[in-house]
Amino acid sequence: MAKKSGFYPLLIKIVKCSRLPWYWVTVIIAVILLMGLVLAAFLDVAFTRLSEWGFWRNFLDGPVLITYILVVYPFIWQLWWRAVDTLQSLLPADEVDSTRLEVGVPVPNRRWEWVATLIGAVFWLSLWQPWGWGNRWEAGAIWLSAYDVVTQSILFGLLSLLLYSSFTGNRYLNRLIRQRLNLDIFNTKLLTPIAHSSLGFSIAFIGGISLSMVFQTQNDLLMWNNIIVWVIMVCFVVLLFFLSMWSTHTAMAQAKNRELDLVQKHLKAASLELKEGVEESSLMGKEELSSELYSSITALVNYERRVKEVPEWPYNASIIRRLVASTFAPIVVFLIKVYSGLGIRFW
Repeated sequence: MAKKSGFYPLLIKIVKCSRLPWYWVTVIIAVILLMGLVLAAFLDVAFTRLSEWGFWRNFLDGPVLITYILVVYPFIWQLWWRAVDTLQSLLPADEVDSTRLEVGVPVPNRRWEWVATLIGAVFWLSLWQPWGWGNRWEAGAIWLSAYDVVTQSILFGLLSLLLYSSFTGNRYLNRLIRQRLNLDIFNTKLLTPIAHSSLGFSIAFIGGISLSMVFQTQNDLLMWNNIIVWVIMVCFVVLLFFLSMWSTHTAMAQAKNRELDLVQKHLKAASLELKEGVEESSLMGKEELSSELYSSITALVNYERRVKEVPEWPYNASIIRRLVASTFAPIVVFLIKVYSGLGIRFW
């Protein structure tokens, strides 16, 4: 989150400590998780079940979603940094001094990052209560159950960390947007990276929701535990997207209003001068002046109309289409799972 100042989010810092490229760390972790599942199946004498889809559906969702988070994490934060660079480039030159940069650089709070991770793991433990899985612990699936507890705890810890990082990142963007930015109201494409960042976070979370549904049975889809998690995630996605968009909209609206006030002030002064010139039309010089003022007023009116037509939102139709299309992904997966539960098998 703070690559320019040498500070990084917790997950990026941990990966950097390995001194390996991100994709290599992701591959290594994915292989370790897969081999751990195979080892747990071997210890529980369930090795023959590896050919069954039901086995993989029960225990592979955690490793797959952990890998998914590791894959998308660098991409969404790259989009976030583009948004930060865009906003910082719009700061007034007199505010970009050492003090302003020191305040503006987002430094992650390590303590709260660890707390968020712990809260996510505790949330899963309290929601699913693995100590109550008596039938699973006593049915010879001790190692597989332990593997499930560990991977799910890690998954929800990472998920909670990502939620916390998303909100802190969005809060920093809002802090920059609240500054008196040098916005060009006729070039709203400059703020498109803000919309791309919000869209990236939203699609990443929606993709995770859709992927998690793949591993659920029809009965699992109706379990209140899963419903609670999905409702929280969907509410977060909507809140995150529109919080970021609303703050950007406010900044653009304020810049637009400032421009309107300025042009209306000049328009009022020119109209008053034109009126006075018409009243003194007996003088030739005043008639020429009135003609010049009339042209100026026409130009100001046209400019005022252009300002009023300027959009106040940083996203365009393409961004909205991608957001709407992505929200249909969980619905499609849900419907497929329901139909498969009725006997129509897709996999």
